[in-house]
Amino acid sequence: MDNKEINKTLITFWNESIKLSEEDKKEIISAPNADPFDLAPSSKLLEVIKELGSCHNVLDYGCGGGWASFIASKSGAHQVTAVDLGEDIIETVKTYAKSYNINNVMAKKIEPDWLKTVPDNTYDGLISSNVLDVVPIETAQEIIKELARIVTDNAKVIISLNFYMSEEMVNKRNIQLVEHKYLIMNGVLRLTSLKDEEWEALFSPYFKVIKLDYFAWPGEAKETRRLYILKKNNL
Repeated sequence: MDNKEINKTLITFWNESIKLSEEDKKEIISAPNADPFDLAPSSKLLEVIKELGSCHNVLDYGCGGGWASFIASKSGAHQVTAVDLGEDIIETVKTYAKSYNINNVMAKKIEPDWLKTVPDNTYDGLISSNVLDVVPIETAQEIIKELARIVTDNAKVIISLNFYMSEEMVNKRNIQLVEHKYLIMNGVLRLTSLKDEEWEALFSPYFKVIKLDYFAWPGEAKETRRLYILKKNNL
C-alpha cells in the first residue's frame, strides 16, 4: 500500500466532505446563536472535552468542523488551536466560530509535517477525534510520537477512535480489509481496524492509558467507539 498516495487521497476526501458552500456559510452565520455543546456526538465525549476548559493551550489535531475546539473554548480553555490539512475544512471552522461568537479558537491549515515544527511541551490539552484510525499505521505512529513531544508532562490528552471491525464482520458487508486491517472504500482509507490492545501497544512508548471508555453516536445501538484518556510517559 502506498502510504503517501493514501494520505493524499484522504486530504482530498475529507476536505470535500467538510467543505461548506457559500450558501451554507451565509445561512450558518446568519442563524441565531446555537449552543456548541449540542455539537458533541455523545454525552461521554462532551463531558471529557469540557475538562479541557481548565487548560491554557489546547490543540485540536485533525479538527474537522471544529466542534471539539468550540466545546473546549466554551468550557473555559484560554487558547485553542484547531488544525487540519484541508483548506476548506479550516474555512468551515472559521465560519462556525463566527456563528458561535468564539474568538479564542485559532483555525489553521497545516502541512503533513507541521507537528515537527511545533516546540516541545507547547500544549497542556489535546483532543484528536477519529484521526489516528483513518490513516496508515505508520502515519499514526509518527503522529502519536510527535503529539507526545509537544504536550506537557501533565497535559490532558483525549483520543477518540472508531470501532473495531473484524474481517468476518467486514466480509459480511461485502467489503474487504486490505492487509487484514485497512478498510478501503472507493479508493479511500475509511478505517484502520485495530483491537484495543493493538492501539494501546502503539500508545505505550509515549503515553500511559489512564482510562478507556466506550461510546456511541446517535442512532447506534451499542457503545463500541473508543475514548482514550492518556497521560504522557515521563521517561
